[in-house]
Amino acid sequence: MLRLEGRGDFISQATCHGTYGCSLPAEFRCEDCFGTELYCQSCTMERHHEHPLHRIKCCYNPAACQDFVILHVNGIHEVNLDFCGCETTQSPTTQLLHIRWFPATVLEPKTTATFKLLRHFHILSFESKTLTRLTHNRGVVIVKDHYDALLRMIREWRNITLLKHFGWGHDPAGTGATEQGSCAVLCLACPQPGKNLPENWESAPSETRWLYALFLAIDANFRLACKNVSSDQMDPGLNCGWAYFVKEQQYKTFLTDVGRCPQEKSTCASHNAVNLAETKNSQGLAATGAGTVDCSRHNFKRPCGVGDLQKGKKYVNMDYLFFSTMQHTGDIAVLNISYDITCQWSMNLWQRMHRYPSTIHLCHHDNKTITFLVPKFHLPAHIEICQITYSHNLLKGMGRTDGEAPDHGWANINPVATSTREMGPGSRRDTLDNHHQKIGEGMVFLVVFGNIRSEIHEITCKNKGR
Repeated sequence: MLRLEGRGDFISQATCHGTYGCSLPAEFRCEDCFGTELYCQSCTMERHHEHPLHRIKCCYNPAACQDFVILHVNGIHEVNLDFCGCETTQSPTTQLLHIRWFPATVLEPKTTATFKLLRHFHILSFESKTLTRLTHNRGVVIVKDHYDALLRMIREWRNITLLKHFGWGHDPAGTGATEQGSCAVLCLACPQPGKNLPENWESAPSETRWLYALFLAIDANFRLACKNVSSDQMDPGLNCGWAYFVKEQQYKTFLTDVGRCPQEKSTCASHNAVNLAETKNSQGLAATGAGTVDCSRHNFKRPCGVGDLQKGKKYVNMDYLFFSTMQHTGDIAVLNISYDITCQWSMNLWQRMHRYPSTIHLCHHDNKTITFLVPKFHLPAHIEICQITYSHNLLKGMGRTDGEAPDHGWANINPVATSTREMGPGSRRDTLDNHHQKIGEGMVFLVVFGNIRSEIHEITCKNKGR
């Protein structure tokens, strides 16, 4: 896929072969025509008089060579392939990928899908399931069922495009060197050391330290339950903790080792979510929902801050997700953390942390300014002392933050809950990771667009003398 971003087969082609005697540079490739050959601008226009809607791409970057694949088309839906068999040839799988055909298996592939089809299905999977009708909509021809093969290919496609978008396809060590949480879309407005903070921000005086505070919100979504229909051995995830979901094997080992400790009872008489955690019905479910850690102001899911729940909002689950994502915050010294049961969860947080593996400890937490809060909508359900102690409105540096960002985002992810509930554990995590990524990309646009509008407004006001 990276290779086809460049010149592909035609890395050494200096001039166009579109018409006899053409000596113009070959720089253009049609994304919709079959084949990957390059043509000059004039020949490209000549070839597309009857295809005005085709997408033309200009290729300047060279890439590695590939072998030829000879195709003999016998029918509309079936193609006989004569793979190249010379001494320097690539494998049949590689030859198929070189012509933008994605094989269903690497062992004697007999079913493929075009890159175009996978992109199309990828988009459709967010809204509807009409792929069969797009193939043949009259109902008089039985379309051969390749659904299982397609699901396998689309999972691989999502995983490969995820790695490609975050640059890991260029790593000399291969995709196995991908770092935990490195494929998550980061919030542009949150403090990111080394990226969007000024020099010497660590030495800012106490009266301005709030400028570099990180706002986090913790919550759980019980709509994102998962039926016990498979196992991690039969349906492993492909992301391996590279984006939002924590690495499953480490997470389950952690829960097995320390998850047997009894849940502390709530002393907040008006809020029983803690006491009800053990009573959550989990019969027939592999997960009763998903816990998340979000950017409290802009609704971005945090890297390695999402994980499955087994029963309610147990401390052990939410502790792991919180400490896991805190490994990706750098040296931020001011933390504002909101959670609807924070009055109970934060009470013995540091004592519980010392029972956990040192790899997830929040180092030097005594030297950080950490403020625990309750989201504004949930606050009235607490007793009076909690409403005073954990209110955003009564603490300096909170601005207009309400702490309800995770609840705002459930409306975007809940429509896929019906589908993911029936999936195996690995497929579900990969699918939810993919949706979280797309939601994050959409939020990046909103943040950037909002900043542009603010700058335009400021310039307009200055021009008017305001």
